[in-house]
Amino acid sequence: MTQTKRYSLWIIPTGDVYDRLKDIILRLSLKYSTPRFEPHITLIGGLSCSEEEILSKVSWLSTLLKPFPVKLIKTEYLDEYYRCLFLRAEETDNLLNAHALAIKILDNLREEKYMPHLSLMYGDFPAKIKEEIIGEIGNPDIAFEVNSIHVIMTGDNPELWQRIKEFCFKEKK
Repeated sequence: MTQTKRYSLWIIPTGDVYDRLKDIILRLSLKYSTPRFEPHITLIGGLSCSEEEILSKVSWLSTLLKPFPVKLIKTEYLDEYYRCLFLRAEETDNLLNAHALAIKILDNLREEKYMPHLSLMYGDFPAKIKEEIIGEIGNPDIAFEVNSIHVIMTGDNPELWQRIKEFCFKEKK
């Protein structure tokens, strides 16, 4: 099967937070035979313009953003493959403004409301299983500083997603 080339902009935690979240994703993947993927919050997804155009625009976007904190506040689930089980991110002005600016710069008009979250598991599972997992992992108290945006080549298979480039923000003044 040929992978359809699409791109997304991700916020990826670093250090101990990255390791902790990657461990949760890996354990769930092994236990439930689900795809493995990097811990991330999608800022915007489904971009289909050229890689060169995306890199140019994200380079500009990164000069307009400054580091900001993100807090993951609650473990939740939906009846959706890519939002099967996730940690909801607090909807701060900084995070929502970064999303809105990315949409504006990348001309990516979306109908649905942005719901910042960090997925822990992809798949189609009954609510009972998801509630059992939440009972096991609880509501992790996780916060981290966002210092960059990553351009990711995505497509139909999460295990084939690739980091293309990281763009660091300007430091706080």
